[in-house]
Amino acid sequence: MRFRLVIGAAMVCALILAAVGAPFAGAAPKRLYKGKTVQKRPVRITKRADSIKMRHFTAALRCHGGARLVVGESGFQRTHLQHGNRFSDVQVGTTDEVFFRGAVRGKVVVGKLRVKDHLRGKHSPACASKWLKFRAPLRG
Repeated sequence: MRFRLVIGAAMVCALILAAVGAPFAGAAPKRLYKGKTVQKRPVRITKRADSIKMRHFTAALRCHGGARLVVGESGFQRTHLQHGNRFSDVQVGTTDEVFFRGAVRGKVVVGKLRVKDHLRGKHSPACASKWLKFRAPLRG
């Protein structure tokens, strides 16, 4: 009797572990791409099966009146890859807009990004970058 209970409990545990682990068995690994923009500032991107996520980048902006502003941007949503591993997205925050587009080419993500920022809301002086090229190779 005791032997049957032990075997039954072991089978139930095995079924539970198989059910819990099944969704993760086919999950694509997250790959990290680290590189630089044309301004020699860092950019970090992660990729999973059919989407990328801009993790962080730094850019120098030119403001109205000639002032310069260096911003670090992060906290982006995932962007799905289109046909040919291309991507294009616009993400809007409380005071800024970030535009980016590009492609995953083998072990490298290449593209362009642009930032527009209003420091204190819509009625403050505007700052913006030009389209900045970036190149981020896969880090293993």
